[in-house]
Amino acid sequence: MAPSALVTELHQSPTSTKPLERLSINAFDQAHVQNACAILDVILRYHLKAPGDLTQANDLDSFKFLALVFDRVKTNQPIRMCLPAFPFKSPNSQNKVLGCLPDMAEEFSLAHINGLCAAIGDIYEPGAELAIISDGLVYNDLLGVPDNNVWAYGQALRSLATARGFKHIKFARLNDLLHTALPEDLDEMTYVANATEFRRLLLNNFSRPNFDPSLEISANQDTCLTYMGYLKFLETDLEHVYPVGEDRSKKRYKKGIGYIAKQMLFRGDAFARAVRERFPTHIRLSIHPSATGKSKIPIRLLPTDSVWTTPWHCAMAVMTDGTIQTAPRSHFDSQPDVFELVRDETGSPKYYRERTDLFSWENAPILAEPLYPCGILIRPAHGDNNLSIEDIDAAKLRALTELNSPLVLRGFKKTDDRDLFLKKAGELGTLMPWRFGILLEVKDLGEESRGSGNSLSAEKMPFHYDGLFKVEKRVRGDGSEEVVSMPPRFQFFTAVTPSPADTGHTLFASSNLLFRYLPPHISLDALKKLTWSVSTPSFGSVNLGGLQLVVQHPVTGKPCLRYHEHWPQSRTHFESTEVSIDGEYGGGQVGEAIEALLYDRRVTYWHSWVKGDLLVSDNTAMMHTRSEFTGGCDRELWRIHVD
Repeated sequence: MAPSALVTELHQSPTSTKPLERLSINAFDQAHVQNACAILDVILRYHLKAPGDLTQANDLDSFKFLALVFDRVKTNQPIRMCLPAFPFKSPNSQNKVLGCLPDMAEEFSLAHINGLCAAIGDIYEPGAELAIISDGLVYNDLLGVPDNNVWAYGQALRSLATARGFKHIKFARLNDLLHTALPEDLDEMTYVANATEFRRLLLNNFSRPNFDPSLEISANQDTCLTYMGYLKFLETDLEHVYPVGEDRSKKRYKKGIGYIAKQMLFRGDAFARAVRERFPTHIRLSIHPSATGKSKIPIRLLPTDSVWTTPWHCAMAVMTDGTIQTAPRSHFDSQPDVFELVRDETGSPKYYRERTDLFSWENAPILAEPLYPCGILIRPAHGDNNLSIEDIDAAKLRALTELNSPLVLRGFKKTDDRDLFLKKAGELGTLMPWRFGILLEVKDLGEESRGSGNSLSAEKMPFHYDGLFKVEKRVRGDGSEEVVSMPPRFQFFTAVTPSPADTGHTLFASSNLLFRYLPPHISLDALKKLTWSVSTPSFGSVNLGGLQLVVQHPVTGKPCLRYHEHWPQSRTHFESTEVSIDGEYGGGQVGEAIEALLYDRRVTYWHSWVKGDLLVSDNTAMMHTRSEFTGGCDRELWRIHVD
């Protein structure tokens, strides 16, 4: 039973004490239970299903996790989760991974789970935090990985999380699991010197002498799933550590892998017991699929449909349209005509990219890297301080934007030169004037912005696409008039001032990702048949009906969402925008599902503006909004619409 169904059961049987006893609730508290269910629903969006569609968590197990969330909600405390993961890179850097340090796969994985926590914070003010408990020292000696490699990997992960602002992720230290005499300022030499002692203490304090891996594999479905996973990955992890040859047959190699896998189960059981004892009030997440869901919630660490879901076992490739692929590096290396290896500024391999000449700009060497969950960040290569807005290849920029929006350009000069900004916009396409002219200064005008919605205020805006209310009257073939919306193809922004920290974000929701995560009861084919209506007193009072909910992209041919978030008077100090979906299919249910997905962190990129940023977004493929910010501050963007 899904968490949202649990609260329905409680609503229908408010006098029944059995479910409430499971949650240890003395009196029925509907608001707290509803909040806890909504939070658990967010976590389950990231669920990693067991193979073969095996039975998932039963009602009692759902209540167990719900109870942990409820205990935090009723005391208004942050939701706490823990994840044993991120041990070290596979020792097979020839065929599986790019090296022994984190790369783009880890970066996307951290962004993915940080987004899980942020999504909880979107609906629950105290927010959430996730503690990563590295199990590297539990297993590394079994795989021939040096202790200092484990240290280097963990330190690099911490640095990456800090550099990228993944503030919801915490990292546990050895002292958090075992009471040891390690110094607070742990360094590499001290860490390595205590690694063997850590393993000894872990097994002495938490292992079960009567734990029989073979018996557990046959009796416990979850243990069997974990064991099968170990066998699968060890076969390639160790192929160069213990190569098959004259001294080792394939049969002996597989027998050795089976032995190591069982040793991992033995140590893993001790590690799991330590985690349960030291993190008793945390929701236990796992990278391993579960057939029962009794003790952990399995989650997918990478936004991919591949079986390669853990970044330390694979490499990552990004297609030109932003689609993520994960596989052993040999898969990408074997297709040099399709994929190229991208290195960072130090020369270290980082990820693979689909080959295209769109990143080769004449006289302007650039670095391009994917943004999570969509879009591309482009910067001058080698820290070049001489490239300006004039050097940007507008034709290739437009082509990239149509494939994977938004395009963020950072580190270019002269981005606040009005004439140069207008000129570059003209190179992107045909400029589309509005009643205010070509260039709009987007800033807080407070009450002065009435009549134009709340776009020129500090208030949060609804999700929308630009140009919905830019209309013109046309004459139909029968002589009657119709009002037609005239949206532009692109938005072109530049940030002429710094934005306040952690506020005033611009959000860009990808139609492609939104449709990927539609709930099972809503199909894309059904959405294509729907129309919607909108009315607002703003913009001279506009009423539009019969608008297609899904349109075809003019270049890629992909389906794109065309919608405006319902924005009643209760949500704004300015004019409301009333939206309804026409037809019989779903009605309000469809609108609610769409609006929830628009804020889904797996779908939407949150942009924090840095002074000098340029940004181009495809106004057909993407929808956007802005979060609130402090009124009267100096936050100012310039925006031009381009066709």
